[in-house]
Amino acid sequence: MKQIDIAEQPWLGLRRTVGITADGIRYRLFRAAVTVAVIAVAVAFLMNILGESLIKRAVARNTRERITQMRLIYDWSARLTNPGSLESVLSELAASEPGQDRYREMQQMAGLDDAPMAAFHQEARMARRYLGFFANLDYAKRRDAIHTAEGIAIFERLRSASGMEQFRTAMSHIKSVRFVTSYEDLDAFLGRSPELLATARAVLDGRRRAIAQVGRTLRQEPVLQALVRSEGDLGQVIRDAGFVFPAETVAPVVADQAQRLLDVLHLEETMDSEKCRQLLAQQGNVMPADVNVVMMWKYLDNPRFAARYLERMRESGVVVNSLTSERLVDLAKARDENAALLQAERLTMDAGKGFMGLGERLVWLLFVSMLVCGIGICNAMLMTVTERFTEIATLKCLGALDGFIMLMFVLESAILGIVGGCVGAILGALIALGRMLAAFGTNFVSAVPVTELLLGMVASVAMGMLLAAIAAVLPSYQAARLAPMEAMRIE
Repeated sequence: MKQIDIAEQPWLGLRRTVGITADGIRYRLFRAAVTVAVIAVAVAFLMNILGESLIKRAVARNTRERITQMRLIYDWSARLTNPGSLESVLSELAASEPGQDRYREMQQMAGLDDAPMAAFHQEARMARRYLGFFANLDYAKRRDAIHTAEGIAIFERLRSASGMEQFRTAMSHIKSVRFVTSYEDLDAFLGRSPELLATARAVLDGRRRAIAQVGRTLRQEPVLQALVRSEGDLGQVIRDAGFVFPAETVAPVVADQAQRLLDVLHLEETMDSEKCRQLLAQQGNVMPADVNVVMMWKYLDNPRFAARYLERMRESGVVVNSLTSERLVDLAKARDENAALLQAERLTMDAGKGFMGLGERLVWLLFVSMLVCGIGICNAMLMTVTERFTEIATLKCLGALDGFIMLMFVLESAILGIVGGCVGAILGALIALGRMLAAFGTNFVSAVPVTELLLGMVASVAMGMLLAAIAAVLPSYQAARLAPMEAMRIE
């Protein structure tokens, strides 16, 4: 009997496999374009949401930093006149980090070494966590749990047996709210709270002494007016009193902001001048009685009008001091920038919440869109398999393995995924940039996280390729399982 030797079936190399796959895409270009469009739309949606989230988070960080810097004058005006409360001391310390100015200042005023200060910092953060929990309760739940206690009085109430019993009973009835820690941790914290409050009182006492020392130097001079000299003698007085007031970074900014605020207040007082009001009325085509401060700032960002307004101030006998038309324009533009910062703060209040900062609703919407995209790709690849029955049968008759057939279809889908992903990522990033610039304006261009956006685009392309490859598994498996003769009969 004749012996038949069956040789190992050949396996085509990657280069040849890619070539065959590319030919298949080229011969069915319209269907490939439809698949690419489906992937591009899904990836564009993904990149748009991801891009907006990244930009919002970056703008939120930038806005917080700029607003903190913008409000330095108000912060120091308050700190040099009011020591605050125990709650404010704990909140400020909890929000600071070791090495920051506020942290070092409190350590100095409390007279603590590094280790006790670190413990004080940790306890302050725990106190803020507990106080935040009670602050977020609605009125009825809060009253059931702690009656009418507020602030640190909550800790005093919970240290009593009756107060703790009421709190635990109320929490056992409130099924919709979960306490932030275990009751054992709360009991341990309450046991340490007298020491915590004693240290906070030491900080308050240190602030009172420092304020009194600065006040003796100021005598009757208004704090705002005195802060203009922050870079000079007053800055040294503030530092000698115990405040951490860096001469290189904080003092120049506070001095500049103090002068700006004085200039702003001086300009707004010109609303009492008849000639100034008449000029504004003429510019706005309204009656002088309808002129207001907002209208004044609206027109002062124009250099020509600023020069005319400054001349009217001189004619009215208003003291101009060192004001120039350039200064008026600068103050008006700074006011617009501050308004933009406040608007950005409102728009980014929810930035960073939820998975990747997207929020629960957007996460589910994104999941559904990816699912629909996967179904669309799967359907397109099934149609491709149906159209290529003869080709599959021919390849199998020539010795193609099931694995090769499967690889060919998955590779084709992955290539389409890369192309669609690139198109969608670019489109989604452009849409996200356009929408965010329309919402926040050009003042925040420097805050756009270019590196994070590029990484997001790479991740979106990878997601598009992966989604396309996974969606092609079932169609490619069906193609690989086809018997050659059966495939030809179907065709």
